[in-house]
Amino acid sequence: MLADPLLSLMDTAYVGRVGSLELAALGSCTAIFHMAFNSFRATTAATTTLVATTLQQSKDEVRSVTSVSLGLGFGIGIALLGFLLASGNLCLHLMGLVRGVSPQYPAAASYLFTRAWSAPAVLFIVVAEGVFRGYGNTTIPLLASLTAALINLVLDPILMFKPISWGVAGAAAATAIAQFGAAFVYLYTLMRRKMLPQKKSKTQLASISTSTLTSGGVEEPKKPKKRVIRTILAANAAMLTKQGSLLLGWTLASRRATRLGSTFVAAHQVGLTVWLVFALILDGPAVSAQVLMSRSYARRDKEEAGSLIWYMIKFALVQGILSMLIIDGIDLAIPTLFTDDPVVQGHIHRLMPHLAVQQILVSLTLVLESLAVGGNQFRILAFGTILTTVVAAWQISLQNSIHGIWGVGIVTLFAGRFVTACFATWRAFHCIDRWQTSEERAIQGVTE
Repeated sequence: MLADPLLSLMDTAYVGRVGSLELAALGSCTAIFHMAFNSFRATTAATTTLVATTLQQSKDEVRSVTSVSLGLGFGIGIALLGFLLASGNLCLHLMGLVRGVSPQYPAAASYLFTRAWSAPAVLFIVVAEGVFRGYGNTTIPLLASLTAALINLVLDPILMFKPISWGVAGAAAATAIAQFGAAFVYLYTLMRRKMLPQKKSKTQLASISTSTLTSGGVEEPKKPKKRVIRTILAANAAMLTKQGSLLLGWTLASRRATRLGSTFVAAHQVGLTVWLVFALILDGPAVSAQVLMSRSYARRDKEEAGSLIWYMIKFALVQGILSMLIIDGIDLAIPTLFTDDPVVQGHIHRLMPHLAVQQILVSLTLVLESLAVGGNQFRILAFGTILTTVVAAWQISLQNSIHGIWGVGIVTLFAGRFVTACFATWRAFHCIDRWQTSEERAIQGVTE
């Protein structure tokens, strides 16, 4: 999950050296891609739970789920590419950038239409990461993220500056190529480790046929692919609703910053980039919590689940405090790292304390949400996030400063998510020894 924020961080650092106008254009585009790509980020969590649960039953079914999920992800990516190419100008207009009127429009359009080509790779990465999470493997996602970061680090200056001099479009092209590089790492590993459906050899087929005839039985037909697809979509639907409403809140925050002016949205872009990197680092332990909670839930081990919940709450509190102290420590360096504009630097200085204080709330929220997802509380999370986003959107619309957007609007967004996650985790714990929920039956339908 660090791949996209790391790439945005590098783009922000390089583009900020070009000028504040280009940085403002990047801020609007980042909000669009954040909404377009991360709306489907929920499929990572849903795929993780689906794979972790199915893995307890049958490896063949896990391979089938993996194959279908990756195919769906890549297909959605193709559709998203078409949407961005066809509706890119409309998206920029909704962000407050009008062709021929807004000075940052040309740079924003150049970046958007170039980076849009990475959509199929991004959606493939999102699903593949969920697969490896389900197996409890976080090494390959880290390797893929580092590969993408290295490619982007090398290509950004080459494509942006002389002799190629593509500018903002060069940053977008470097990011797109880097994301295809990460997708290749996932695909290569999936094939090498035989995590996709394998063709049976003639000897294996003959052995199966002989065994079936000898026993006088009938070979069980394979489950239709349509049923697997329905199961996967059912497991993802509520999470997509949750993520979509959440990202709407982030998009509204970026839109409000754009309305305030180019220096405000430039500072917002820097703040959002830094915040995403730290948030996804905080989300790392939550990955393990989700997988362990899924296994405890599948085994109906209430004592194990209770110990896990209590331990992860303490861990989230500690890592949130450490993250807050780190941001406080780099407060003075961040503005000068990203821009030379003194006005933008001033906005960033006022924004950084809000980012630091939020880390404890963000850490607890992300960990508790992962525990709730592991306990299959998808619908509660979706419903609570929708209500929270409505309230947060109202608060954001009232703000007239960048620190107001973050100190009031974003805090409201995460406070509501925290309350929802607390209730969902509590319900997951108390539902362990009860009858199966509808979500669990949907996931276990894969292994029936």
